[in-house]
Amino acid sequence: MAANVESWKTAPFGEVQEIPYRSRFAAPEYEKLKLGLIPREMEDKWFIYYDEPFLAFHRSWTGQPVYRVKLREIDDGSVVEEAQCSTDVVAKSDAQYQAMLLDFIVSNLLLGQRKPFPVPAKMPEKLPGAYQHAVVGRGYPQTVVATKPWWKFWH
Repeated sequence: MAANVESWKTAPFGEVQEIPYRSRFAAPEYEKLKLGLIPREMEDKWFIYYDEPFLAFHRSWTGQPVYRVKLREIDDGSVVEEAQCSTDVVAKSDAQYQAMLLDFIVSNLLLGQRKPFPVPAKMPEKLPGAYQHAVVGRGYPQTVVATKPWWKFWH
């Protein structure tokens, strides 16, 4: 069953900022995206639903809106026309990192791929596992990426 806005508690989107996430999805991937994701256990940190033309990403515990992706259907699937992130989230990191994190979430949580989790380069050595758990609730391989200081990320 596909997730929809009424499948979980959500807060409305406030101010958003565009982030540089772009992608193209084959028809079977587009169908998976439209199913979204309903949390089933405590480790599931995201509620994701499709409300044409937007794929909306909310934190599961709070309903806080984080990402909104505008999809456009094409002959063989769909393309991302625009991606947005809540301004309070971008302010604590940067738009480029948020695009990488959004790509990770889409790829792994919705499409079942195994992309590595993007860890900010300046994060202290002992924190990446805890940070990853807070963001996605599961263990994935990690890769270090250059970003703003680690302490600026959302809580």
